[in-house]
Amino acid sequence: MVFIVLAALLHYDVLVSAGHEGRPRSCARFPTHHCNLGTPGERAWTPVVADEVARRLRVMGYSVAREPADFNGTYDVDAAVFVHFDGIARHCTSGASIGYHTAKSRRAARLWRAMYAKVFPFAFRRDNFTKNLSKYYGFRQVRAKDAALVLELGELTCPAQRAWLAPRLRWVGDYIAKFLNEVIRSPS
Repeated sequence: MVFIVLAALLHYDVLVSAGHEGRPRSCARFPTHHCNLGTPGERAWTPVVADEVARRLRVMGYSVAREPADFNGTYDVDAAVFVHFDGIARHCTSGASIGYHTAKSRRAARLWRAMYAKVFPFAFRRDNFTKNLSKYYGFRQVRAKDAALVLELGELTCPAQRAWLAPRLRWVGDYIAKFLNEVIRSPS
């Protein structure tokens, strides 16, 4: 007799992951993930934003899985966001950007760009401008009904962007929660 064990999907409305959070500690437990520590300051900032996204969504009545960069399990969700900040060797040549793996996330990416571009006073890169955005490892761990996105919120290696972002981390978290509420409440 053969038994097939299926890993149970974890069901939540939203998954929120803070990029690079928990590293380098988690790297040994997840050897298939590249142990990228992020740009200077990113491991401190992404949890602040992700915690606020999760807090605000819970206040709105959503069930939220709040995860660090590396986590176990596969999530069945309406939406997933992976919070990041960019860092570029040639400072001030980047800005905000969006990554997604499937065409069904494109509508949400357009909505995020439209919303964030109204308040973020710096440039946006084109969607999926790097392979790391379109092939982000976290996408393999979510089954998202409406959207799964990597949100690069700005370039920390650019002094002007860093200065703009620094006092607004929780505000950006609230703004992402507002965006996710819109995505889930008005699916395509």
